[in-house]
Amino acid sequence: MKKFLVVAVVLAALCISSVAFALDVTLSGEAAVRSRMFYNIAASPQPNSHADATNDNYTQTRFLLEVNIKADNNIKGKLALWNDYDTWIGRGVSDGAANRGTNGTTSTTLIREAWIDFMIPGLPVGVKAGRQLGQIGQGWFERSTYGGQDAWIVYANLGKATVALQDVKINEGTTTVNHDDVDLYTALVTVKPTDGITLGVDVSYLLDNNGSVLAAPTAGGSGYLMNFGANWNAKVGVATIKGEVDVQKGRVQTTAAAGGIDYDGFQGIIQATVPVSIVTFNAGAAYGSGNRPGSSNVSQVVNLLDIGQHYSLIYEYRLRGAANATNRGFQNTMMVNAGAMVQVVKSLAVGFDAYWFKAAEWIALNGGTPSKDLGFETDLKLNWQISPNLSWSWQAGWFATGGCYRTAAGINSDAYAIQGILSLKF
Repeated sequence: MKKFLVVAVVLAALCISSVAFALDVTLSGEAAVRSRMFYNIAASPQPNSHADATNDNYTQTRFLLEVNIKADNNIKGKLALWNDYDTWIGRGVSDGAANRGTNGTTSTTLIREAWIDFMIPGLPVGVKAGRQLGQIGQGWFERSTYGGQDAWIVYANLGKATVALQDVKINEGTTTVNHDDVDLYTALVTVKPTDGITLGVDVSYLLDNNGSVLAAPTAGGSGYLMNFGANWNAKVGVATIKGEVDVQKGRVQTTAAAGGIDYDGFQGIIQATVPVSIVTFNAGAAYGSGNRPGSSNVSQVVNLLDIGQHYSLIYEYRLRGAANATNRGFQNTMMVNAGAMVQVVKSLAVGFDAYWFKAAEWIALNGGTPSKDLGFETDLKLNWQISPNLSWSWQAGWFATGGCYRTAAGINSDAYAIQGILSLKF
C-alpha cells in the first residue's frame, strides 16, 4: 500500500511538472470598495430635496479574479470572473428575520473576459476570439473596456504596421432567427513610423437588424452605419498629444410611408498632457455633432460606449448629457478642459480638472427654452498609493448646470458628487 502511494505521488508530480512546462498559469485580480454620493444627477429641478430619487448614496464591493494562461507557440488565454460593485444593503444582520444570514440582493458572478489568442502555424497571422476588453482607436466611437465584448479578431503584425479585422457582437437577437442581430465589422491599420508616433485608420460597418442602436428598420429590413475613423498618439518633446476623428454615414429604411432615415454624424477629440517637474498639466477639446432642429434625419454622432467614466465625474458619466442619456461620449457636446496633477510625494498625488460644456445643437432637457449652454464642471482628485498593491483614490465634483437644464419655470439645479475607491490588486 505504501509503495502504491509513493508511485501515485510520483506520477502526480510528473503530471503536474509536465503541465507546468506546457502551461504558465497565473492568478491576478482586484478587491475594491466604492463609496459614492451623487446629488441631483438627473439635473431635475429639486433644490434642497435630499429625498429626490435622482440622488445616489451608497457603498459597494467588487471582486475580480483573473486566470492568465500562456502556452507553447505563443498561445495565450484568459478567464476573468467578477462580482461587479454589489451594493451593501445590510446582509447577515440580526435585526430582522427577513435579512438574517441571507444574501438580500441579486449578487451574481459574471464573465468579464474569456478569450483565446494564438498565431496560425506558419503564418504571421493571429486570431483572438471570445469575450475580451477592446476599443477602436482612442475609444470614442466604440469602447468596451469595462465589462468586455464578444468578438473575433484576426490580425497580422507587419513590421511597423498592424492590420486587423474584427467582428464584434453588439446585440444578439433570437438565436434561432437570422438577420435580427446587431454586428460591428471593422478593418483597421495601425502604423508606428517612429518610437514616439502611432497613427491609425479604421473603417467600421454597423449592421443593425433590430433597431437597438439605430432606428428600428422596416420588417425584413435593416439599418447600417459606416464610420470612418483616424487616430493618433504622438510624443512631441515632453508633451503627449492624442486624438481621434470620426465621420459617419448611414441609413435605416423604416416604413414604406415614412421612407428612410439618413445618418450623418461627426466628432473630433484632441487631448494633451505635459509633465513639468512634479506637475503634469492636461488639456483637451472635443466636438460631437447633434441633431439639427426640424430635421427628420439623424445628424447626431453615434457612439458605442460602455458604462465607465470616460472623462468628467458628473457630466456624461452620471448626468443626462446633451443627448438626453448617460454614457454617450460627446454626442451633441462641445467640450474644452484643462487641469493639473501634482505628485506631492511618491505615494500621494492631488489635482483638479475644469470642464466647459456647450451643446452643438439647441436643446431643452427639462422643458425650458432651448439653449446651447450645458454648464461648467470642476473635479478635484486625490490618489493615495498606500502600498504597491493598495490604493485609495477620491474624486469630488460640482456641475453648474446651464440653460439646457432650465425648466419652464426658469429653475436650474446644480449637481454634486464625491466618490472614493479603495482597491487591492494582486
